[in-house]
Amino acid sequence: MEKFMIDGQYEKLLVANQLDPKKVLQIAKLPRDTFAHQHLKLTEQEYFALINAIETLANDPLFATKLVASDDIETFSPPIFAAYCSKNGYQFLKRLAQYKKLIGPVIYELTSQQDVVTVTLTTFSAKEILPPFFVKSEFAFMMHLISSATNQKIKPVKITATFQDDSVALIEYYGVHFEFASSNTITFKLTDLLFPFTTENTSMLEYLEPELKKKLAELAVDESYAKRVRTALVELLPRGKAAIGAIAQSLGVSKRTLQRKLKSENTSFQQQLTATREMLAKNYLLNDTLTPDDIAFLLAYQETNSFLRAFNAWTGMSAQKYRQEKS
Repeated sequence: MEKFMIDGQYEKLLVANQLDPKKVLQIAKLPRDTFAHQHLKLTEQEYFALINAIETLANDPLFATKLVASDDIETFSPPIFAAYCSKNGYQFLKRLAQYKKLIGPVIYELTSQQDVVTVTLTTFSAKEILPPFFVKSEFAFMMHLISSATNQKIKPVKITATFQDDSVALIEYYGVHFEFASSNTITFKLTDLLFPFTTENTSMLEYLEPELKKKLAELAVDESYAKRVRTALVELLPRGKAAIGAIAQSLGVSKRTLQRKLKSENTSFQQQLTATREMLAKNYLLNDTLTPDDIAFLLAYQETNSFLRAFNAWTGMSAQKYRQEKS
């Protein structure tokens, strides 16, 4: 199943808006370590489950507009910042359309007709329907950043949506009614999109765009469960947790599911545990202040001798000799 790279700063954004990230993940039924990754990858279903969880906790008809109006939202991720450095609103929308996949599983389709430009939001698969909260957030996001970059109050001339919302507060914010239709679209006057951006920065664009294009190419490469297990082990071993059950719980999956995922990657939990312990042990031995007892404890061994025997099996030498050779 194709996954999409989501910026890990979502956690900071939620906290800044008084939402508990742990509760959001719990409601969305996502792994507890989801926000632990700088660049996390979610399926469409997982992403929209996250969005729906945010709406559930927000309980505010205007929360979508408040979320995108957070301080420095333009620096939330490199793709957004790159778009914010554009010449005008039209280029801003075109650049967002190009890099939107780095922000979330949605497509921006731009069409120009006479004196207006329309952005249509669609999903990558027909199975997923855009949640109303997400649609309102995307439209508010466009309005906010274009207005902020031009120092003008830019509002659309038309909005259509696959849902109905006659909230007075919503209409006042967007300046138009949400017309019920078969697609989610927002239409701006072309003249409004041609106001120059005060944030235009050609040098920054030249710096950011090569990396963004590289990340687009990397999207097909999914983060392995083996890597996630190793990351969890580094955190949990010093707490004395070395069992697969504890690691599975930290990743938000069952023990059986974790075993199956690792098997599909031609590895096992024991292999990842051994590799992680060996890597950590070698690093710990470079610290002269740590005794073998200390290291055994940090690696969640019940006995120091168990650690010493294991290290000899991994490296073919004693921990003492390894420390001497590396010092």
